[in-house]
Amino acid sequence: MTKTPFLLRFLLNVFFFIPSSSLSPDGEALLSLLPSLPSPLLPSWSPSSSNPCSWQGITCSPSSKVISLSLPNTFLNLTSLPSSLSSLTSLQLLNLSSSNISGLIPHSLSSLSSLRILDLSSNSFTGPIPYSLCNLSSVQILFLHDNLLTGSVPFQFGSLVSLQQFRIGGNPFINGQIPPQLGLLTNLTTFGAAATGLSGPIPLEIGNLINLETLALYDTDISGSIPPELGSCSELSNLYLHMNKLTGSIPSEFGKLQKLSNLLLWGNSITGKIPWEISNCSKLVVLDLSANKFHGDVPVKLGRLAALEQLHLSDNVLSGSIPAEISNCSSLTALQLDKNYFSGSIPEEIGNLKLLQSLFLWGNSISGSIPQSFCNCSELYALDLSKNKLTGRVPDEIFSLKKLGKLLLLGNSLTGAIPKGIGNCQSLVRLRLSENQLSGEIPKDIGKLQNLVFLDLYSNHFSGRLPVDIANISVLELFDVHNNNITGEIPTQLWKLMNLEQLDLSQNGFTREIPSSFGNFSCISKLILNNNFLTGCLPTSIMKLQKLTLLDLSCNSLSGQIPPEIGSLTSLTISLDLSSNRFVGQIPEEMQSLIQLQSLDLSSNMLDGGIDVLAMLTSLTSLNISFNNFSGPIPVTPFFRTLSENSYLQNPNLCQSFDGYTCSSDLLRKSAFRSIKNVAIVCSVVGSAVTLLLVAWIIMSKNRKLAEEKAISFTSSSGDDFSYPWTFIPFQKQNINIDNILECLKEENVIGKGCSGIVYKAEMPNGELVAVKKLWRSKEDERVDAFYSEIQILGNIRHRNIVKLLGYCSNKSMNLLLYNYIPNGNLRELLQDSWNLDWETRYKIAVGAAQGLAYLHHDCIPAILHRDVKCNNILLDSKFEPYLADFGLAKLMNSTNFQLARTRIAGSYGYIAPEYGYTTNITEKSDVYSYGVVLLEILSGRSAIEPMAADGLHIVEWVKKMMGSFEARMNIIDSKLHGLPDQMVEEMIQTMGIAMFCVNSMPSERPTMGEVVALLKEVKCPLEEIGKTSKQPLTKPVNYS
Repeated sequence: MTKTPFLLRFLLNVFFFIPSSSLSPDGEALLSLLPSLPSPLLPSWSPSSSNPCSWQGITCSPSSKVISLSLPNTFLNLTSLPSSLSSLTSLQLLNLSSSNISGLIPHSLSSLSSLRILDLSSNSFTGPIPYSLCNLSSVQILFLHDNLLTGSVPFQFGSLVSLQQFRIGGNPFINGQIPPQLGLLTNLTTFGAAATGLSGPIPLEIGNLINLETLALYDTDISGSIPPELGSCSELSNLYLHMNKLTGSIPSEFGKLQKLSNLLLWGNSITGKIPWEISNCSKLVVLDLSANKFHGDVPVKLGRLAALEQLHLSDNVLSGSIPAEISNCSSLTALQLDKNYFSGSIPEEIGNLKLLQSLFLWGNSISGSIPQSFCNCSELYALDLSKNKLTGRVPDEIFSLKKLGKLLLLGNSLTGAIPKGIGNCQSLVRLRLSENQLSGEIPKDIGKLQNLVFLDLYSNHFSGRLPVDIANISVLELFDVHNNNITGEIPTQLWKLMNLEQLDLSQNGFTREIPSSFGNFSCISKLILNNNFLTGCLPTSIMKLQKLTLLDLSCNSLSGQIPPEIGSLTSLTISLDLSSNRFVGQIPEEMQSLIQLQSLDLSSNMLDGGIDVLAMLTSLTSLNISFNNFSGPIPVTPFFRTLSENSYLQNPNLCQSFDGYTCSSDLLRKSAFRSIKNVAIVCSVVGSAVTLLLVAWIIMSKNRKLAEEKAISFTSSSGDDFSYPWTFIPFQKQNINIDNILECLKEENVIGKGCSGIVYKAEMPNGELVAVKKLWRSKEDERVDAFYSEIQILGNIRHRNIVKLLGYCSNKSMNLLLYNYIPNGNLRELLQDSWNLDWETRYKIAVGAAQGLAYLHHDCIPAILHRDVKCNNILLDSKFEPYLADFGLAKLMNSTNFQLARTRIAGSYGYIAPEYGYTTNITEKSDVYSYGVVLLEILSGRSAIEPMAADGLHIVEWVKKMMGSFEARMNIIDSKLHGLPDQMVEEMIQTMGIAMFCVNSMPSERPTMGEVVALLKEVKCPLEEIGKTSKQPLTKPVNYS
């Protein structure tokens, strides 16, 4: 009897203390996604729930098993994906896209056998794509795009026969070739691998994908011909193969693709004729074949493509006449045929394209007149017929187009006056009629164009007075009428153009004074009034222009003294030209404030007094004070030591000085003969110094060559060094071992030699390419110092423009450094070879290299000096992204051996900063100088030292000699870059100024690399401002990466 109450109490206790609910195993697995509870991200996720079926992003089966986990755009901020998710055995959908997850993709996901949709896109996953995912036999959608995955695409994925959509694009470190086994995925509708490092040919087996609708392989390293087998992909709608290295021709089999809507092949090296069979693709909407090497005529049958909206054939070698049949493509909105060799006239039938929005025909040899039928293209926004052979008048009918925003007709032979109806085209934003033979007066109605930002009328035969009505265009930013026959006074009302940034009235017949109202320009950066008949004094109001970077008043009849207020123009950086006027008096002391000025011309005036104030202009790269009455000593700064006699001509009372303050009577320049003699003495001294440096360089080169020969001999014959025990330290997870590395150290694998070692290309068994640097053999302490210099520096830094150190190997007698392989060689090779590098690519290289150096100087603690910046040490990948390499001479600025290292001349001949010759105080400004030399090479295509050049000048001296005028500066620019739009030319000229800023002989006056990056980014204008066609289609395709 006593046991019964006890048992009852026990059972009651058990009953009341059992929890009312217990979270299911699926719920416990899901909570591993959250670092803490409760979570503000997912407040409904509570451990007190009996099951997770009511949680945000969760869907369950009738049996309360989790079948869907969908949390896109959730900031989970995980450093790894929990392996516990593999316990969700019923999971069919897993979507964690854009959730800020990093780490490796776990192999455990392969156990989710019911999974049909896996989306891990837009995160930061690293490491290889797990081949074990091939076990997901039911998966239909696999999205891994936009991560940081590495390695190759597993061939085992060919077993995923249910797969319908597979996207891995936007992983720049994925490499290798496309596995032909993917051709087994006959259910595949979308394959996206754009913006990756994939290389090699497109597999023929892709032609087996009979259900494929979208193939996106753009912006990769894919090469070879386009396989004709793609013509068997009968469902193909979108084919994106642009920005690759494809060659060969377009297969005629493409004519079988009846459902093809978008065909983008631009930016390759495809040759041959455009196949007429493309006209069978009746549903084609966008056809972009620009920036290739197509030749021959445009197929007349393309006129059959009634659905075609965009036709881009720019930048090829196409010829013949423009077929009138294109007008049958009644849906066309964009027709871009620029930069070819078309001839003949513009078909009148183009006017039948009622929906046309942009027509680019510039850069051809088209003749005849501009069709009046263009007035029927009521939707037309951009019309560019520049750089052709057009004649006749500008049709008045064009200005009836109510949506026309850009009209560019420059560089033709158009005649007659500007139509008075121009005022009707209120939509105009850019009007460029320069470099024609237009005449008459500029019509007053042009002042009605209230939206006009860019007005360019230079190099015509305009006459009469400049209409005051132009001052009504309040948004105008650029106004250029130079090289015409315009006369009379400059309208004072122009000051109302408060947004004006550039005003060029040069080479006309303007008279009277410069309007004092010009001081009200608040935005102007370039004021160019040279070669007119302007008189009077220089108005002091101009000194209020605080954004002015260039002021050219040369070749007028201006008089009086240079006002002292000129010192307030501290923004003057490009040029100040007051030459060929009648200025008198002394150079005002206040001019010493112009410390950023690069070019100064005061020649051919009546100025007198001393020139010591010019010594303070430490950024000068060009100076001309000839034909004045200056007297006294010439400053003894490094800049003045480099000036030629042409900078001082006809100043008989100027003299050389040893201290910059006093003159020696025997150095007084009494005549031109004495001037030449003194310059010869200076040149002789400088020449001797250069000769000594050259001899030292030759000796160093011979020693280096001997070291290289010994190293190569050692690699092939000295097996004892391989027998010592090896230490192999990888900095990243790599499938590499020391035996694989040593097998590749052969002479036929040599890809480069630097100041610190020889570099080999090594292919690993899995196809991965690695660059192996073997340090030169030298004295033990120097070899070890160079080795650990690179390890210490590259092992601890990460930047997109600096080569990545993968690891190192060493034994008693040999040190090896392992880098990621950069496939496109170095900048020196690229500039010397026949590559036609455009300005955009050169600018990209310049900015990238500058950013890498800025990171070393400003973001690394302590700062790092590279000490051997040169074109050979800037490597380029397949997309021309630059990487700084060869850190064998680099030093940490607080390291114990930095003080010793700074006393040794480091670097390469032609790039060594001048301060190495007279001081041991070497700073990061020495790297800045070397970068400036590289920047000049990028702009000019010329090497730092041109042994075969007739002048024999170092590139810095050569540029200084050539920078006397705008025309001369254009001769500095690589001839491959001539003929570009004016805005691009202006960008190159400004970049040249930045380069000369960097090579200032005084280290303290050079900019920092951070400032260089900022300056470079400031000179670049958006592409749409250039007014030329872009290689991108106007309507961008859906991103199927």
